[in-house]
Amino acid sequence: MIHKWMLQIFRRRVLLAILILIQFGIFAVLINQSITYSIFLKTLFTFLSIAIALHVVWKKGKEAYKITWILQVLIFPVYGALFYLMFNRQTKTKKLQKKLEDVYDFHQSYLYNEQSVFLEANKCYPEYGAQMYYLQETMGFPVYNQTEVNYYPIGEEYYQAMLEELVKAEHYIFFEFFIVSEGKMWTEIQEILIEKAALGLDVRVMYDDIGSFVTIPKDTKKQLVENGIDCRIYNPFHPVLTSSQNNRDHRKVLSIDGKVAFTGGINIADEYINEIERFGHWKDTGIKMKGPAAWRQTLIFLELWQTMDEALLESEMNLLVPNFKVTSQPKEIGYVQPFADSPTDTQNVGEQVFVKMIYKARKSILINTPYLILDENLETALVLAAQSGISVKIILPKIWDKYLVHMTSRSYYKDLINAGVEVYEYTNGFMHAKSIIVDEAVAVIGTINFDYRSLYLHFENAVVLYGVPAIKDMIEDFDQTILESEKIKIEDLSQSLIVTFSKRILRLFAPLM
Repeated sequence: MIHKWMLQIFRRRVLLAILILIQFGIFAVLINQSITYSIFLKTLFTFLSIAIALHVVWKKGKEAYKITWILQVLIFPVYGALFYLMFNRQTKTKKLQKKLEDVYDFHQSYLYNEQSVFLEANKCYPEYGAQMYYLQETMGFPVYNQTEVNYYPIGEEYYQAMLEELVKAEHYIFFEFFIVSEGKMWTEIQEILIEKAALGLDVRVMYDDIGSFVTIPKDTKKQLVENGIDCRIYNPFHPVLTSSQNNRDHRKVLSIDGKVAFTGGINIADEYINEIERFGHWKDTGIKMKGPAAWRQTLIFLELWQTMDEALLESEMNLLVPNFKVTSQPKEIGYVQPFADSPTDTQNVGEQVFVKMIYKARKSILINTPYLILDENLETALVLAAQSGISVKIILPKIWDKYLVHMTSRSYYKDLINAGVEVYEYTNGFMHAKSIIVDEAVAVIGTINFDYRSLYLHFENAVVLYGVPAIKDMIEDFDQTILESEKIKIEDLSQSLIVTFSKRILRLFAPLM
């Protein structure tokens, strides 16, 4: 009997990946033959490598990326130079950024941007006023009140809440996930989406092509369209060596009528609700927003969706804008600020928010993340916080999903622990949650990992919570998770010279992981 996963391996999309490997092989053979028989080409590539190394040094950008590329170019002068040229052609990225800027401008009049809310939030949380200003005035992500937030400490509860809200949809459902996989979760959601589309609701589905590479049939889009659902596959995979395949849609957004929105680390796959087991028990979290902040999350969905539209129509947008009843709000409900991050611009929004929050901490920093591949800014911020007497605790997975990434994450443990950071590994299985809580008062939860891919290469989204009651639930869940985790000690990290050396090498190539 042929297992399901074996059938997935032989799908056409996997064969496309094999075509890329073939291209790579042909490319390597041709270059190798050329430089073997041509002194001129060999000399040319040597000078090209030196020129590229100098260009990287002078170019504005992350120092870690610079070091990685310089090493590759100088150690492998021919292939390193050619790969740099190939992976730094940004024609498609520049076109996408121009389209995104047009969409951002188009959305300005739909933001529900109340200056009075910003002033009120700034007054309540003055230490985070600069962060609120940066997100709202510089990046276009206003701070909202009148928004109720529910926190879900596990995928099963999050999923049930999604189903409950989906069946209540009256006007539209917008669905955007990095991974969509065949199984119970997708089957039940898909049934509701089809039912709602049949009733005349505007149902839109978008998923990332690489994220869903071998998890759903190739004809999924066709089937959805035949059932009245508008479906788009983000950045379709093509068997061509190109840098554009590096920028994936890692966002997780479910918007219902613009009034209710979900986000967090959870994808649409059965392991996320522990219906099947992969890497032990799957620990993940998410939130539901009900109120004006949910509408901003809806606009985050539309940002990428509308880059694929030929025209941006006011008549269409006017049909989507929800009506909210404005009531007097007690301060205890807090403030909510959804934001997104794009790899096409020069702003690393996710990193800026993390760094700002860490430097504002006065008592405690609590972090959940599946990966810990830090650049100098984040590592310095965490180390300085711990050395300043602030309690810094980080929970990562004990059971890994990607061995090299896990080993690279572990390469940071020693320096962090020596500085006073408490590092834990979730022993029951895989920690996939992505959150940071500072001083038990402000938190971020969303799709952003503490690694280079999330911070610089992917489209991401998250939400800042200021004084929201759900933060208390997040803290209780963190404390409970620590009880199910192993605290890593310095003596646990004593390893052979070979393993230590291997980790140092992995750190050099961390920006490419």
